[in-house]
Amino acid sequence: MFSAVLMAFQALAANKLRAALTMLGTIIGVTCVVALWNIGESGRAYMSDSLESIGQNLIFVSPKYNVDEAEQGRSQFHPLALKEVAAIQDNCPSIDEASPVLMFQASIVSGARSHRTRIEGCFPSYLNIRKWKLAGGVSFGEADLRGRFRVAVIGSTLAHELFSGRDPVGERIRVDKTPFVVIGVLQSKGSMFGQDQDDILLMPYETLADCMGQGRDIHMIFASAKTREGIPQAKKEILAAVRDSMKIQPGRKDPVNLQDLGEMSRAVDGVLIGATMLLGAIGCISLLVGGIGIMNIMLVSVTERTREIGLRIALGATDSNILIQFLVEAMTLSAIGGVIGAGGGLAVSAAAVKILSFMTHREWPLIFSTLSVAVAVVFSMCVGVFFGFYPAWRASRLDPIVALRRE
Repeated sequence: MFSAVLMAFQALAANKLRAALTMLGTIIGVTCVVALWNIGESGRAYMSDSLESIGQNLIFVSPKYNVDEAEQGRSQFHPLALKEVAAIQDNCPSIDEASPVLMFQASIVSGARSHRTRIEGCFPSYLNIRKWKLAGGVSFGEADLRGRFRVAVIGSTLAHELFSGRDPVGERIRVDKTPFVVIGVLQSKGSMFGQDQDDILLMPYETLADCMGQGRDIHMIFASAKTREGIPQAKKEILAAVRDSMKIQPGRKDPVNLQDLGEMSRAVDGVLIGATMLLGAIGCISLLVGGIGIMNIMLVSVTERTREIGLRIALGATDSNILIQFLVEAMTLSAIGGVIGAGGGLAVSAAAVKILSFMTHREWPLIFSTLSVAVAVVFSMCVGVFFGFYPAWRASRLDPIVALRRE
């Protein structure tokens, strides 16, 4: 076997340019497979980190149109209210904390600077639910909530846009012409799905509902389960509590949508896996094209080396010896292409992760999967064996007398 490998390297070295061009299809195919595999793994890790940055064990409760099947075609919208939040807090033992969220956008002004941002009115527990720590100052408390105080906690992006390096704590701002005092600054969470989580202003729910004229209909309730394993039970408890609070009769559809981070993660994983498999299939097609190139070159090689084959058979080489010689040559050709392609795939995936980190303004984890390299290289060698078998078999079946007479 060692001599067969040595002869394969000698044959490839004798035609370097032809061997390099033959390997090109394999190199491109393996590069695509390895790069897409690793980018997919990095993407899944990035999405997982992004979802975790929202908060842990989160459950989102949002209102929906409730269709009364007893009266065909009649739809009724059930907005959420504070009584539903209270029902969740009081009747759901699997829930740790819950907070309503009112959302709108407005321009925030500080001196000569202005910036339009997302504003959320919530309970003091919202920061705990979101696992959001403070970089400076304090958060608003129950007294601020009850007193409808005009205080705000701002994200790091908003702090930079309005104060550009100065400490915002204690500064006065105007929210849609209403004066507020900044009492805290949030630690950065980065971007998620292209949205900057740090471009935000938080204020007490009662302040936003009454003083800012946004009404009291809650856009969403954020709840945190006590444990990750308890999320399914927590969702059942929330649904029962909300139906009871809204007086929804049995047989009517649920008035709310419930979603947790696990569902979002599985949905994202499904999209990423599907996209990776689709693009990986394109890489495999490139490998097959490379395999056809290997077969073509090996047939040419057999034709060019007919006298050599006849001489080896005349000196005692068996059909299996000739078969193995050309199979090893084809496999060596594809293996070298596979190794070069694997290195290229790792380089491409590293570059792609850097570019994606720059585009999303959030660091993507760089993941190199040894399994992707092993699978791609082994598959490329299998392609070489498969497409190299016919030329090798044809070489092994040559008549030595006819072969020696070939000019």
